[in-house]
This record gives sequence, structure tokens and C-alpha cells, in this order.
Amino acid sequence: MRFFNNLLKILVKKKKLSESVFYKNSTTKCSMNSSCTLNLSSETEKKKTEINNKLKPIIKKYINHPEKLLQYMQLEGMKVYKFNNAGKILAKLGEEEGFLTPFKGFKAFIINLIIGFSFEGKLRISFSTKEMFIFNIDNTEIYTIARALHKYYGYKEKLPGFDYKSQEIFKKAYNSRRKAISPLDKCTIKEMYACKEALARDLESINFTIDLSVEHERSKKALDKLVNENSTNI
Repeated sequence: MRFFNNLLKILVKKKKLSESVFYKNSTTKCSMNSSCTLNLSSETEKKKTEINNKLKPIIKKYINHPEKLLQYMQLEGMKVYKFNNAGKILAKLGEEEGFLTPFKGFKAFIINLIIGFSFEGKLRISFSTKEMFIFNIDNTEIYTIARALHKYYGYKEKLPGFDYKSQEIFKKAYNSRRKAISPLDKCTIKEMYACKEALARDLESINFTIDLSVEHERSKKALDKLVNENSTNI
């Protein structure tokens, strides 16, 4: 995140903007000139807290039963698909296993073909998709699902960074991160803000799953200790 903040300041100075850049999305407002940055994102922070508080009990309920969590998601109306080599196929399309925001074009065409043949027994031809979950058919790990659900809740709550344009900029930049020339070099200031928001949502989903795993391991160790102590006293 520091990298993006610094880069934004450098770009503003480089272009010698005479007025402030103003970026606004669903819950965040940001105004910046060459000397300062002002973020007004209290609504974003509020929604992030609400999502964490709502989602944690659900994950903890199914923490040892990932397949039951997937069943719960389907009962809640979420589109969940599992097939062989899902991760590898998605990687070739510039996506990753888990929650997929709606996208367009060639990626959407390929995903629709796979879903049509594999799950509907028919040819599905479309160059756009709706939000969905895609996982590998074997060994779907609970924290992979948790991270995907965290993104889904953020998307449904319309947190910034989940819109089509922000996601496309972020994915292009992320998938080209090892190249000498980054797509970010050609981005406008507002596009940089959009990418920054998408990156923030991605990092938040990772931190959410890390916190969950730490809490689970601590409670597990505490329970094991209690069981051992009681066994010793019997």
C-alpha cells in the first residue's frame, strides 16, 4: 500500500497538476494534490468491520467441514462450481481459485463454455459472467473458501475495488508485476486509485483468513491442553 501511495504522489508531481485530483467510489472519497492527501473513508471502514463480524461466526461453524460450508453457500443462492484443474485453468486466464467478480470478453467465454458443458450439459455461449465461486474439485481448503467469501461479502456490500474496471486494472498490474514495464505506467491518477482500492480488498481478505487461522490454532491448543489436564487428573 505504501508503494501505491508513493507512486501516486510521484505521478502528481511529475505531471505538475495545477489542481487537486478527486476520486470517488461507493464508500470512499479521496482528494489529493502534490503536497497532501485526504481520505474520507469512514463508511468503507464501517462496512469492513460489519463484514468481518458477520462472516467470522459462519466460518467458525464450518471450520472443520469445508464441504458443508460450500453446501451452505449454495443454499444461500451463491453459484459454486468445482472441477478438475480449476486453479490451473483460471491462472491461464489471469484469475485465481475462489470468488470471481463478473467479467467480460474471452475469459467469460471460456468460463461459460466450461460451466455449460460440465454442469448444464449444454453449450453456453456468452461473453459476460455474473459473480461466482470456482474451486478445484479435490481438497478444497477451508481458508481458501473463507478468503473467497470475504471477497464476496465485500462485493455484495459494494465496497470500492470490486467494480469491473478496478478489478481489470489490478489483475493486469498484478499479473505483470515481474515485467520491466508495468501497465500502471499508462494509468491515469484515478485509475491508480481504483487499482489501489482493489489491492486493499485483496489484502483484507488475506488478513481475514490469517486472523481466523491464528484464532483457530489458539483455541485448538487451549482445548487440547484442557483435555490433557483433565485426563491427567482422572
